[in-house]
Amino acid sequence: MADKFIQRRNKVRKAFARHGINALLITDTVNIRYLTNFTGGSACLLIQRSGDVLLSDPRFTIQIAEECPNLEAVINPRNLAVSAVLAEQLGEKGGRLGIEAESVTLAQQERLFKDLPHWIAVPVSDITEKLRAVKDKDERRFVQQAVDIAAKSFKYIRQYIQQTPDADEIDVRNMLEFAMRLFGAEDKSFSSIVGAGARAALPHAVPGYQKIAGQSHLIIDWGCIVNGYMSDLTRVLIFDRKDKQLRKVYETVLKANEAAIAAIKPGKTCEEIDRAAAKVLVKSRFVTEPAHALGHSVGLEIHENPRFAKGDKTVLKPGMILTVEPGIYIRDWGGIRIEDDIIVTSTGCRVLSSAVPKRFADVCM
Repeated sequence: MADKFIQRRNKVRKAFARHGINALLITDTVNIRYLTNFTGGSACLLIQRSGDVLLSDPRFTIQIAEECPNLEAVINPRNLAVSAVLAEQLGEKGGRLGIEAESVTLAQQERLFKDLPHWIAVPVSDITEKLRAVKDKDERRFVQQAVDIAAKSFKYIRQYIQQTPDADEIDVRNMLEFAMRLFGAEDKSFSSIVGAGARAALPHAVPGYQKIAGQSHLIIDWGCIVNGYMSDLTRVLIFDRKDKQLRKVYETVLKANEAAIAAIKPGKTCEEIDRAAAKVLVKSRFVTEPAHALGHSVGLEIHENPRFAKGDKTVLKPGMILTVEPGIYIRDWGGIRIEDDIIVTSTGCRVLSSAVPKRFADVCM
């Protein structure tokens, strides 16, 4: 396990020349976890050509020893400013220190370099994030486990809805998130989205006291975490199977979902996959333009890069895990979104969430 994190940090080190830096300070907590296995807070990781050191405080002494046994750590018991600790580690020779542009504010940058007069701050982006885009064997296994628990929980919530005629959106959310933990998840990936009837037109519907009974359909967007890795799924339950427009909208979204999945393979760009789904949605004339991008990567965060989105020219590689989630939303009527988690393979892709039904007949209650 330790070798994996060393290998990741070595890959980061190889990017130094490309960015013109002598060292890199990692401050994003997710990136620190990815590169070290440390899951606590109040820490930063200094990567130099000569080695790596995790800087933290006494609250995490035992945790760092348990989670990062082969990583040098500097525990600051003197409440020194981080800049002073960095100065001790970097020395007076000086150079160019990379900082994570999307993690460090201008005020934080000023504090970090207060005691580093011979070092120049170099904002950098995406060094670690690009590594995170392609999942290794362990990461793929954790995401699949998170998907499997989410699938099992969806089956549970369907039964709950059938057996609870007075259930409302909040009830469904609470029982769904209870089920995910019951089946082994660490936590939910995000606050579950539940929208009944016309409220399904809200892509990020916040559950309320809307009763499920008497509604034509119900949208549920949910996911859970296993060993830090997340799943993200959306399904729609149909209560009025005779509603012709409901079926037509549903079948259109399903067709867009399937068209995108069929187009996924290494060498394609993310925007090409987004376009494959968008063509189906626009052709249906329910929308003139999709309400949102087709999907995003998932991993240690629920929204990672790359994304299936217009303008994202990232080339797909085996091991990337992304969502495919086309949707149609109609004000005062409702909305349909069907979301799967997929992994890019050497020849195409595999749907990690294939166990969760999505054919119209299979989601009718």
